[in-house]
Amino acid sequence: MKVFLEFPAIGEKVEIELDGSRSPHTVRAIIDSLPLTMTIERWGNELYSEATQVRVAEENARSEVSLFDVALWPQGSALCFFYGPTPISKAGKILPYSPVNIVGRIKSRPADIQDFLRRVEEKHVAKHVSVILR
Repeated sequence: MKVFLEFPAIGEKVEIELDGSRSPHTVRAIIDSLPLTMTIERWGNELYSEATQVRVAEENARSEVSLFDVALWPQGSALCFFYGPTPISKAGKILPYSPVNIVGRIKSRPADIQDFLRRVEEKHVAKHVSVILR
């Protein structure tokens, strides 16, 4: 299923393909909760949401993710968008804070990821401007 993560303060929409092959119950819970309006934070090259109303247990949870994975962090009910390494990543491995349920992939990718993350941090994270997943 295709959804969009909208960043109204910077006029950007990110296309996300939800895929229930690894975490079908988690993906269903996300779809049933749409649209989700949330504030976000940045941790290294990961964007993650505040706690959402999506409450699920670990489902085939992973301690390592791939570039452009989208996941739900069951421990904090947060959506995670991996644009690159986190502060605890090791060479060649993108590591979330703790295991996450993979729910999809970021399909539309900015030409300059660092510029995109900087603008998101300036206009959304620092000012607590919500983003919308629909």
